[in-house]
Amino acid sequence: MSRLLHAAARGARIQSQWRDAHTSTYQEWQTNNQFVFIDTMRYYRIHPDDEHLQYGPISTLLREMALTGDCDGADIPYIRITLLTEEGYWKSTEDQQCVFCLILAEFLADEGL
Repeated sequence: MSRLLHAAARGARIQSQWRDAHTSTYQEWQTNNQFVFIDTMRYYRIHPDDEHLQYGPISTLLREMALTGDCDGADIPYIRITLLTEEGYWKSTEDQQCVFCLILAEFLADEGL
């Protein structure tokens, strides 16, 4: 729920959907920007046009770096991983660094960064 709250704070439209308990059918998504925390029969999502607002400035930068393949030239600590093995040194590839950037971006987005 924290990602929804951070997106709402950035101005994203929040949509809700009701589930009918008797027929187990779902209603249409409605944009009303209201949270009802007590009601367990309601589901929430960020409006599809506002999905970019769920990411903060840091996670947006990391996602852009990963999607453009610019992780190898980044000067961010701990992205370059080097391990000492029996055969010698193992260095992470650029693809592995980009995957690490994406995972880190999703984690930071959950924290509101």
